Amino acid sequence: MTISTYPDGLDCVWLASDRNGHLGAFVTGGIGPIPVSVLGTTLLAIEEIEGVVCELPPISEVRLLVQMKRPFDFIAMAQRGFFVYDWRDVHRTVHELTHSYEAIAFPSNPITMEMLPEPLRAVAGETLLPMLAFVDETALDIMDKLDCLSGGQMQ
Repeated sequence: MTISTYPDGLDCVWLASDRNGHLGAFVTGGIGPIPVSVLGTTLLAIEEIEGVVCELPPISEVRLLVQMKRPFDFIAMAQRGFFVYDWRDVHRTVHELTHSYEAIAFPSNPITMEMLPEPLRAVAGETLLPMLAFVDETALDIMDKLDCLSGGQMQ
């Protein structure tokens, strides 16, 4: 099923490519902003992206950037070469909000779009961030860079 509106309450993953051709995996926490380009795709349903990513073979060591109780899903995606970001505002009070996706885990051997099978390659290719390199970004205000929809209290 392809979702064309925000999947409110669904903790899902969307993908983007940076200026180096490296890939980022963004975990929404059920309310984080999702680019309209992702929500409108018919290539792969947003709720299926994380599972398809985790079916890829591990290719990288991982640098975990924050301590958390259950980092396993973030580590699994970084082992597949993705720079992994999380919408941690879902756990914060209004006064603590950063309005940014925050880096959780980085791969030592990043994957590029050319290394991805279809339909992941096409999905990642629909959301480009040519103005930045994930390796340099510990926090991303994605709403400042792309047309997005948000869930929960973020709308």
